Amino acid sequence: MRVALIADIHGNYPALQAVLRDIEEQQADRIIVLGDLVFKGPQPEKCVEAIRKLNTTVIRGNIDELVGSGQIQPGFAKSSQHEAAILEEMAWTRARLTEEQLTYLAELPFMHEQQLTSELKLRCVHANPQNILDNILPDASEEEMARMFADTDAQITVYAHIHQPYIRHLSGKVLVNTGSVGLPFDGNPRSSYALIEAAGRDYSITLRRVSYDVEETVRAYEGSGHPFADSVIAALRSGTAPK
Repeated sequence: MRVALIADIHGNYPALQAVLRDIEEQQADRIIVLGDLVFKGPQPEKCVEAIRKLNTTVIRGNIDELVGSGQIQPGFAKSSQHEAAILEEMAWTRARLTEEQLTYLAELPFMHEQQLTSELKLRCVHANPQNILDNILPDASEEEMARMFADTDAQITVYAHIHQPYIRHLSGKVLVNTGSVGLPFDGNPRSSYALIEAAGRDYSITLRRVSYDVEETVRAYEGSGHPFADSVIAALRSGTAPK
């Protein structure tokens, strides 16, 4: 079985198209989406519809919850200025989505687990299994990373949220971050996703990087009125977090 895991699309439709083409070329049997379909990027409506057309498992990211519900989660805004910026961009994003799309985002499930084979189980979360916001970074302690395997017998946990792809082995288990399709933060502007191939007890995990036309995404901001287009465009070109 070959499973592709994608996340953090953030309204970047050209990046999503490029990743889906690569997944098709890799002949994945299934795609699982780990949340954050919208926000920051210029084409949220196209990304939501493209994901819905996959007719596959999609879990809820913190941004899906925020945009879908129209509410900022407690603890997400770090200052009054940050809260104002979130509200401004949330209003811009929600205005481009239908009520049906907003409901879809708000009602996505929190977590997904499945058997890859009779002997291998996979857990998928957006940020961590306890909540939708806490960051688990690549250099976190083993104790902190053990949170990702709490209350499950899964050997593999895959998550998203931090936009930094990596693989870490922990006492016979493995923790994987997909990285971001639409807004990488690791200094590499190419899209990232994870590919798992499993047979019996054996498996391999690959983090794939996919080039796409960043300037096509940049052009999509023209005339959009996106309140923070300049900072996001700089981030897309550099593969770093928006400032």
